[in-house]
Amino acid sequence: MAKTDFQNDVVNRIRQLRIAQNVSQIGLANIIDVSNGQIGNIESPKFQHKYTLKHLDLIAKYFGVSITYLLTGDKKEIDIDNLIKYLIKYDE
Repeated sequence: MAKTDFQNDVVNRIRQLRIAQNVSQIGLANIIDVSNGQIGNIESPKFQHKYTLKHLDLIAKYFGVSITYLLTGDKKEIDIDNLIKYLIKYDE
């Protein structure tokens, strides 16, 4: 099963942050404590690999953004109920 469009959007936002801040796939792998090839698998549309919620938290903290931004692309915060809806949608 491939990633959903929503999951790919999240992965692409993270890729854009990674590239903009000159962080390699290996560098990001070290930040979130996964194997070097795992980021490539996550960024590839061919594989169903995706970031876990723990990874999203670590990535958000490292890049100084909110999990809301990673999930929605919107820099304004949303209420917790809506955030939970996005988290559920991401995890499906």
